[in-house]
Amino acid sequence: MPFEASLSSSTDETRTTTTTSSRSIQLLKQRLSGFETEQGRLQGLAYVPLEKDEVVITTTPKAGTTWMQQICHQLRSARDCGGDMTFDEISRVVPWLELAVDQGQDLYAPQYGQERDCPRMFKTHAWETDCPSFPKTIVVLRRPEDVVVSFYKFFEGWFFDPGTVDLSSFAKEFWLARGVPSNKMQNASYFVHLISWYDRRHDPTVLFVCFEDLLEDLEGQVRRIARFISNDTYQYDQPDIVNVVVEKASYEFMKEHSSQFDEKLSKMARNEACGLPKDAGMNHGKIGEGKDRNGDVVLSDEIKDAIQRKWNDIVLPVTGCDNYDDLRNQLKTLQNK
Repeated sequence: MPFEASLSSSTDETRTTTTTSSRSIQLLKQRLSGFETEQGRLQGLAYVPLEKDEVVITTTPKAGTTWMQQICHQLRSARDCGGDMTFDEISRVVPWLELAVDQGQDLYAPQYGQERDCPRMFKTHAWETDCPSFPKTIVVLRRPEDVVVSFYKFFEGWFFDPGTVDLSSFAKEFWLARGVPSNKMQNASYFVHLISWYDRRHDPTVLFVCFEDLLEDLEGQVRRIARFISNDTYQYDQPDIVNVVVEKASYEFMKEHSSQFDEKLSKMARNEACGLPKDAGMNHGKIGEGKDRNGDVVLSDEIKDAIQRKWNDIVLPVTGCDNYDDLRNQLKTLQNK
């Protein structure tokens, strides 16, 4: 079954867009069906960790995955070389489970510093049900309104041409149309992904990090992450290590090195399989999509209300939190206990 081939269209109520935009949404879905092969995705999701301290980063798309990959890789490399930046793209050194095989990567190949007991690291967008069991899991959360805007901007200029899809149509017919996966070839919706991991909030092998906390207190969050991924050989929460990582995970540094965080591996490997030109999206980066960096792209009140309804239906009954800010505060309280 092609990747997300059975992603349903939204209801009649939500299909109130222009014909051009709706056709472009269908084309987006068609193109995405070629993004991952069944063999490659399932092989990645069947990965079995080799070491007792391996780390997986899990997020819904556009919730801070790349930022966390950079933080984790810099933590394990800071002591050796002041932070490794020799990679061509971050997923070369922190592989993407679902896509690595289709990109020609061996998930079991040695990773940076593995021979010196540095932890092996991976990223995934899998919900808890489909995610391989790792010794350590970092769950990154982000405000849903910011996620959908960032996702829209990420695809614009890559999977669809600027001006052919409006944000409201993208939100209603694509992002909000996702739900509970019926098979491993589908990604969970933002809301389902969140509650699937929420049940493990008391698990000491799972660390929750909010994107907004990284923005507000990068040093403090890097220190938390460093303590979490430390092992019997390395204690990564040392001031000299944390200082290196804070500098190399800063917006300014990553923007300056944006070509190393631009999804080029997946574009080079999968663009043509998606029916796109081989160089599609190559000039389209990822850095700069944080809060207050979304330019003039603004969600309508209608979409904000639709997001809140989804939250009320799916997240509220599980968490008891009325909105994302309440959830963030709840998780902070748990961290401080």
